[in-house]
Amino acid sequence: MPKLIALISKKPEISEEEFQLYYEEKHVPLIRSLFPMLGDYKRTYLSSDRLLYGELSLDPNNAASSCDVITELFFKNDEELKLFMELAARDDMVEAVRNDESNFLDSNKTIMYRVE
Repeated sequence: MPKLIALISKKPEISEEEFQLYYEEKHVPLIRSLFPMLGDYKRTYLSSDRLLYGELSLDPNNAASSCDVITELFFKNDEELKLFMELAARDDMVEAVRNDESNFLDSNKTIMYRVE
């Protein structure tokens, strides 16, 4: 089952609570309406007071340590993922998603990976 994982950072001027509320109540419904082929769509929010274990220390310049949410987009098969990618590349879709993202996240910091 193909999956995309995105590391996403909130805009610095909004709180974690505002970020999560906007994401869940505004952005998730938008994304689900634009991309009906999406299977599961999970978000794991990271607290600003993350725990460190043992000798582990996180570099604040590291993308993984500076993100606020790990988002997982699941697809039934490669064809569904391909359709998603084709739609996501359309100018109208890019504009709709970017306009909404500008309300709560820093798109320039988003990193996305394809995983199986």
